[in-house]
Amino acid sequence: MLARIVGIILGTILATSGYVVAGWGQLGSWAAYLDLGPFEPHRPLAGAAAAILGGVFVVAALTPRPKPKRRKTGPVALDLESGLEAAPVIAPAQDFAPIATPVLNVSPAPHPAPVARQAPAAPVQAKPAATTGDTFAQLRERMIALTRAESWPEATRLLIAMKGAASGDHELATVYRDLGDFARSQGQMDDAAEAYDTAVSHARDALRTTPGDLHAMELLAGTLAGVGDVAETEGRLDDALSAFEESLALRRSSGGREAGDPGAQRALSVSLERLADLREDRGHRMRALDLYRESYDVAARLAAADPARFGSDLALTRQRLAELEAKVSM
Repeated sequence: MLARIVGIILGTILATSGYVVAGWGQLGSWAAYLDLGPFEPHRPLAGAAAAILGGVFVVAALTPRPKPKRRKTGPVALDLESGLEAAPVIAPAQDFAPIATPVLNVSPAPHPAPVARQAPAAPVQAKPAATTGDTFAQLRERMIALTRAESWPEATRLLIAMKGAASGDHELATVYRDLGDFARSQGQMDDAAEAYDTAVSHARDALRTTPGDLHAMELLAGTLAGVGDVAETEGRLDDALSAFEESLALRRSSGGREAGDPGAQRALSVSLERLADLREDRGHRMRALDLYRESYDVAARLAAADPARFGSDLALTRQRLAELEAKVSM
């Protein structure tokens, strides 16, 4: 805020000074004989340059700056359940048992004594990236475990194996969505966009084949959310808005599932807030506020049922809702 105020003041001073120095209008007549020294031969040009520069400062200070998104999802999620945004792929440290480090205790002795050298521990053999006969679901489960362990090369090989094992539109949509999530988590937005587009095509075909199937609807909704995230990152806001709106419509249409499935309820809340954040960035604060209020109702129900799992989500939604209400009331 301080930077904006300084920019407005400095820009106003520069623009006014340029107007006066250039002698434009009656306001600048009193400075017609003001000596500009070596710039005197270029008085009109110097005044115009100062006025333009001041105007640029004012416009820059008044232009809304993009706000960091406070998203519930954190890192890109590769979820075992088709189409649902879930826990981050990077599992928290407490989920892994610490590896015990062998310690050699040597009792003090009056004379040096030879100490038997411990045989080196046998290296842990990594499970092969793919085994003949593995199903698509088995490959995907292992791939997700590898991403949580940050074993990226092995996870990449399994993704390639999944592409070969996938059959049918549902599995193809799933593997290409995973490829999009994986590429986006690595900052490869072009590859992510291409993978998401392919996933959306297969997900639409899967939904046309089985209209009303909840898994197909959730898969398409989650893939469209990825499309929207990439488009927003690349500044294609109209494309992002369209993808987020369609994703939210799909989440809402499976209303019975939202009533009983915490994962689906959370996915609905995330979709509401993604669209709300983009609406706010475009100046649609009242529409964003309505979306956050709807998300707050969902998050409150989840937190009441499972505070340990969803309490942080509710706190984040409450904070964003309060910020929006404060802005609207100004």
